[in-house]
Amino acid sequence: MINDLLYRLRALFGRTSVESELDAELRAHFDRQVNKHVESGLSPEEARRRARLEFGGIDQVKEECRDARGVSFIETTLQDLRYGLRMLRKSPGFAAIAILTLGLGIGANTAIFSVVNAVLLQRLPIRSADRLVVIWVTNLARGWSRVGPTGLDYLDWKEQSSSFEDLFLFEHGSGTVTGLGEPEQVAGLRVTTNFGDFFGIKPVLGRTFRLDEAGARHNLIILSNGYWQRRFGSDPNVVGRGLTLNG
Repeated sequence: MINDLLYRLRALFGRTSVESELDAELRAHFDRQVNKHVESGLSPEEARRRARLEFGGIDQVKEECRDARGVSFIETTLQDLRYGLRMLRKSPGFAAIAILTLGLGIGANTAIFSVVNAVLLQRLPIRSADRLVVIWVTNLARGWSRVGPTGLDYLDWKEQSSSFEDLFLFEHGSGTVTGLGEPEQVAGLRVTTNFGDFFGIKPVLGRTFRLDEAGARHNLIILSNGYWQRRFGSDPNVVGRGLTLNG
């Protein structure tokens, strides 16, 4: 395998010497065949004609030998690249536009793939991600489509449903945090207290919510890792501190 690899590399980067060796080898085979026919009684001219017919064309044999090396695709690609570079060098304005277009296209594709990979292809980092569904409310009579359920609906579903292991209610929102320097508007989720158990979340510090905290007098929060690092400097003593949200 190593010898084969070395031969292919030599055929790719030492093409001139390999082609010379191929010419010499084919010429030797051809001359040997001509001598064989001469020894059988044919004239030199007839022997050469017969040998050419048997070989089927020297150029065709060369192409078959080149294909057998397994580097013809790379050679063709390099030739195309060299040709493309020569054409770009002749037209610098067109070259600049082409490079800019390629850069924008590659950047856009990379960004789109990053989003698709994170949202659609990668498995969610939560418990039983392949069994997770989102339930919406649709009421055609009222013109509702894919709206969130009310709290009372959620409680009824949680009590009466036998199709799901557990149900969890969330609401997107944002609020203004004060008391940490400049006021800042942050995005977050308002969640039911089974949030941590539902997703199998293990906080780096502290804990998730307890079920008996549903009626707690004070609201409780869990910080995202990024917010903890950015606003609290990764302080491990952040657990238990107060934070003012929307007053």
